[in-house]
Formats: sequence, C-alpha cells, structure tokens
Amino acid sequence: MKRGIIFLTMVSTVLLVLAGCGKKEGEKEYFERAYQEMGKEQWSEAEKNFQKILDIYPNGEYASKAMFMVGFVNANYLKNYDKAKKYPNNELADDAKYELEHLGSDVDDLPFLKEEGAKDSVVASNSQKSAVRQQ
Repeated sequence: MKRGIIFLTMVSTVLLVLAGCGKKEGEKEYFERAYQEMGKEQWSEAEKNFQKILDIYPNGEYASKAMFMVGFVNANYLKNYDKAKKYPNNELADDAKYELEHLGSDVDDLPFLKEEGAKDSVVASNSQKSAVRQQ
C-alpha cells in the first residue's frame, strides 16, 4: 500500500512537471501573429494578440509598438474610438496623438500626405524647369 502511494505521488509529480513545461508563447510570436491577422483583415484577432503582449509583457521589447497598434486597429478598423484614445507617454505617443486628432478622416485627406504631395509637385516642377533649361 505504501509503495502504491509513493508510486502515485511520483507519477502525479511527473505529470505536473510535464504540464508546466508547455512552451509559453513569446511576445515576438504574438506580434507576428497579430500582423498575420491584419494581413487577413481579421482586425479583432489582431487587436487581441497585440493586447496579449501588453497583458503578458507590459515592459517587453514590443510593448510600446503593441500599445500603438491596439489604438491604431481600434481607431481605423474596429471603430472603437474610446479604446483607441488610450495611449502611453513613450516614443509612439506623438503618432498616437496624431491618429486621435484625425480619427475617422479619409486617408487621402490627412495633412501630412497633402504636404508631401505639395513638396512632390514643387520638386517635379523644378525638375521640369531644369530639364527645359538644359535643352
């Protein structure tokens, strides 16, 4: 009887150890999966994977990018503006703030694209004038 209890205890211990050895996904895997989901336009699943990074690895290598992407996906695809308005004070805070200021705007109407378009027109115009002068 004593041998049976010892045997069961040993088997139970081995099973618990093996169960605990299951590989925990890293933040990189969550980040890559989130981008794959975005590529398939599965916005909700992408947002969940970015959020998992924040929940499991709040100070990790991908945390600030994941936080930005949670806001980005919520603002641009899920239209959950309240959740999109939460952004950190980190290197992507300015980008997040810009996103918030332009929530719901058509991409073609974004000011920085208009500014770049104007610069491109000036560069093209100057190039054409230069080509005419050389002829």
